[in-house]
Amino acid sequence: MNVKKEKAIAKANLLRFKKGSKKGHYESYFIRANHPNNKEAFWIRYTIFSAKNGKKTIGEVWAVYFNKEENKTYKEEFNLKHCNLNNDHFNIKIGQSKLNSTTAVGQIKDFSWKLNFKTDSKPIFLLPLSYYDFPLPKAKSIVSKPFARFSGEITIQNKKIRIDNWLGSQNHNWGEKHTDYYAWGQVAGFDNYPTSFLELITAQQKIGFINTPFLTLLVLHHNDKTYHLNTISQGLKAKGEFDFFNWTFTNQDDEVEISGQIKAYKKDFVALEYYNPPGGSKTCLNSKVAYCKLIIKDKKKQQTEELISQNSAAFEILTDRKDHGITVLKTT
Repeated sequence: MNVKKEKAIAKANLLRFKKGSKKGHYESYFIRANHPNNKEAFWIRYTIFSAKNGKKTIGEVWAVYFNKEENKTYKEEFNLKHCNLNNDHFNIKIGQSKLNSTTAVGQIKDFSWKLNFKTDSKPIFLLPLSYYDFPLPKAKSIVSKPFARFSGEITIQNKKIRIDNWLGSQNHNWGEKHTDYYAWGQVAGFDNYPTSFLELITAQQKIGFINTPFLTLLVLHHNDKTYHLNTISQGLKAKGEFDFFNWTFTNQDDEVEISGQIKAYKKDFVALEYYNPPGGSKTCLNSKVAYCKLIIKDKKKQQTEELISQNSAAFEILTDRKDHGITVLKTT
């Protein structure tokens, strides 16, 4: 492993937020995992938000429990004085909710969690390493702990849900503004290839009044090999199209072509309001029980593999549109 990658891995979870900065900043750490067999998942997000010009700086905690009957969604905001943050090691506290490299505990009203997690996998970088030091793109993301296995329990309205060997990830996102329009997806273990991990995004940014072309970036770990189809030039040549609530994509290089589909029913999504540091807010349509089909074509061997995840794909759409038909959760 080269020195640059070693340094990037070492700082993957370090907080980028700087107190007193007026540039505007959001930073989130989230954990998510799926039941080994059932259509059931949780997503918990610890966030620092700072508006441009320093007008508002708060901590936020989100929690969602997905199942086939009814999704449970919670959010709470906290004054910065109730947040314990540092830039030297990964140990986040927002209100009474805490997150470090092995443990997540917290509570929002009648939703509480006590979870432990571990993994032997190294972080996955959706962007090439050099991009993390550039001012653009303004939003960065890392899968700090792919293939994380969770144990413990979640309690919702006095009902205990045992978390026993649920598979997912711990992730870290930050930036001066949210990407204007995107679909993001992740699969931590496919039904027929349980050791394969997919991370991808199709995104569009607005510069002034002009929308950039869509960019589709993809990283896939499969059969002990990692495919990095994630440079800007590759992303611009790739294809990615999405709408409510379906996404198709294709990316390739000289060695491989990877294409697929991620989709979910409307009832499998929740809609969340994300504050945007420059002002206003975005809507995040969020599902953690989506379907994914991935087709891998080895151009040299002339071989094709199909990977399937029936209901454990992560699927998010960030948008300004209001016609999705899902009630947006605001602060509770």
